Amino acid sequence: MGRIFDLVFPQNMYCICCGDMTDSGRVHGLCDECIQKIDWSLENHFKSKIDEFAFDDVLSCCVYGVLPRTIIYKMKLQGQPYVARAVAKLLSERVLAYFDEAKRAGESASFDFLVPVPCTKKKELSRGFNQTVLLATFTSRELKIPVLKALTKLFDTRSARLSSGLERRFLQLGSFAVSPDCAELIKGKDLLLVDDVITTGSTADECARTLKEAGAKSVMVLCFASTAMA
Repeated sequence: MGRIFDLVFPQNMYCICCGDMTDSGRVHGLCDECIQKIDWSLENHFKSKIDEFAFDDVLSCCVYGVLPRTIIYKMKLQGQPYVARAVAKLLSERVLAYFDEAKRAGESASFDFLVPVPCTKKKELSRGFNQTVLLATFTSRELKIPVLKALTKLFDTRSARLSSGLERRFLQLGSFAVSPDCAELIKGKDLLLVDDVITTGSTADECARTLKEAGAKSVMVLCFASTAMA
């Protein structure tokens, strides 16, 4: 998939955020102005409430705001799935930074699989792709960690735009399942759950809970942007 994208969509001709023309030497596909405006942060904004969630940690590149939302919308809803390639560069660097942090602390860190957050077949067909699969695929190319589509989405949940975090988590209950052909593969494994953005944590929480109930050893979340929680 990635090789086809390289042929069809030349890399980094335009800024993936504002759309201004840029040079092909830019690894992340962002112009200087957009780079400066994005609130880059390696902090886990869910750390203070991590015991409330099934996932073990969050690796995020930036704080969710206007510019990250623009990038995600272009990739997800505006017919520009190739943006995933540039975003995956950032995701890969975030994981490498995590590995470096662990090494400096005298600890070991590794992941057995990248697991994309799934959407329903109906939504994937209407959109033509699942953006988290694209992100996981390109990130896998960078990190050499295999992608495992271990989860399926059983049904679409109703719009939760005006719902609280707790309400959103209730809406997600039972909406994911482990794919039968992956059940044995995830047992005892350290998994990295790939998503584009994490806001309330409800989707990632339900995914992690489903994976752990099926025997996964640990589940960490890797995302482009996360909401700065109070």
